[in-house]
Amino acid sequence: MSGPDPADTREEVVGWLRVATADRRVARLCLDADPPARDGAAFHCQQAAEKVLKGFLVQAGIDFRKTHDLDLLGRTVLTRFPSLEPLVLPLRDWTNWGVAYRYPGEPDVVPQPSVMELDRALDLIARLASELEAIAL
Repeated sequence: MSGPDPADTREEVVGWLRVATADRRVARLCLDADPPARDGAAFHCQQAAEKVLKGFLVQAGIDFRKTHDLDLLGRTVLTRFPSLEPLVLPLRDWTNWGVAYRYPGEPDVVPQPSVMELDRALDLIARLASELEAIAL
């Protein structure tokens, strides 16, 4: 019995990178708005980080369930890619960005990140995506 076809794996990883890039683009547009739409940028940063992490899991051949939990995804990625710890650990605090600002009437229990924090998040996601591209493409 053989493992997954490397070409199929590569194609799936490229798909995760493509949608992560789209989320990063939308996050940047939100930050460039006047005034910046930090809530939208945070949401799309969370989404982009999630998709890059899932790309690493596909690359490693690790099955994952449907989840938005960046801490869980990150810990799983680190089982195969421990050198990524400095890039992955900061993501664990972003899971709430995926839902915290999306619904009316919900109390803002998670303060919106600043533009500077979101800029750093986009940089971190881009660096993580570059690492995935380096091993997958």
